[in-house]
Amino acid sequence: MLQQATKEKYSIETLRAWNVSYDNEHGLTQKDVDMANSYVELIERTRSEITPQIGDRLVYVTEDGDYYGNALIENRHHTKEGHLSICEQPYVPFVWEQDGNIRLSVSGGAFHGVNPKDMKFLRWTEGAFKDWGHCGACANGAVTFIAKVPLWFYAEPNPKYGNFTTETYREFYLTKDTSGSARNLYQGFDAAFSDEKEFRQFLKDYEGTVFKGNWENNIVVWCFRREYVFLPLAEWEKIDAPAEERRLNCYPEQVKIVKDMEKHITCFYRIKSQNF
Repeated sequence: MLQQATKEKYSIETLRAWNVSYDNEHGLTQKDVDMANSYVELIERTRSEITPQIGDRLVYVTEDGDYYGNALIENRHHTKEGHLSICEQPYVPFVWEQDGNIRLSVSGGAFHGVNPKDMKFLRWTEGAFKDWGHCGACANGAVTFIAKVPLWFYAEPNPKYGNFTTETYREFYLTKDTSGSARNLYQGFDAAFSDEKEFRQFLKDYEGTVFKGNWENNIVVWCFRREYVFLPLAEWEKIDAPAEERRLNCYPEQVKIVKDMEKHITCFYRIKSQNF
C-alpha cells in the first residue's frame, strides 16, 4: 500500500516552529517553504508498507538487547548486496532527490547491514529531514521538515538475553571481587553492592535476572527500572503495600514498594519531607 502524499503541508508560520533558530538568523522565506513542501510530497509519495526504503524509520534490537526505537534506513549497504544500511542513532539526515526518490547523508551510528526481507512493518510515523535553505550551505543554514514514513521492526537473531531489551529494562555489567580486598563485592559503572545480601535484596526489589558475562567473574543483570514517588505522610500511609526499610541516598528510610509487572518498573513510595 502506497502512502497518500501531503500537498502544501507547510506555510511560513507552520515551518517556523521547526526552524526557530534558522528563522532568527536567516529569515525563513517562501522559497524555503516551497522546498520543504516539495520534499514532503516526494517522500510521502514514494513510501510503502510493503517495501522498506531509504528514509524510513526502524525499531532496531541488537543481539545484546540494545533497543533503538528511531533507527534510520540511510542507504543501500556498500558491501552486502541487497541489504540496506541502518543507523542506530541518527542525527536529522540531509536529503536530496535522485532517480525519482530520495537519498540521505547522515551522522550518528553505529551502522549495520540488514536484509529488507527480514523487516516487519509496524505502523506509520513521522520522520525529520533537512536540506540547505535559501542562504545555501552555511552555519545554521539547514531547514528541517517532517514527513510521514513507515516504521519497521528488525531484531538481530540469537538474542543473548532472551526477551530482555533496554526498551523497558535496565542492564548492568558487574564484576565480582573474589580477593576480599575490594570495598564492594560487586562493582560496575552504574551500580555497586557491598555484599551478597545487598545484591540479593536488589534482585528481589527489581525482579533482577543474572546472566554470565563476557569474562571471568563478570555478570550481566537485567532488571526493572526505578521510580521514586514522594508523598505526604497521610497519603503515603494509604498505599496498599507493607512498609519496608531500604537504604536510599546513603541513609535508611521507610518506603513502600509497588511493582508494575507490565511496564517493568519498581516504584518506591517515599515520605515527603515537610521541607521538600
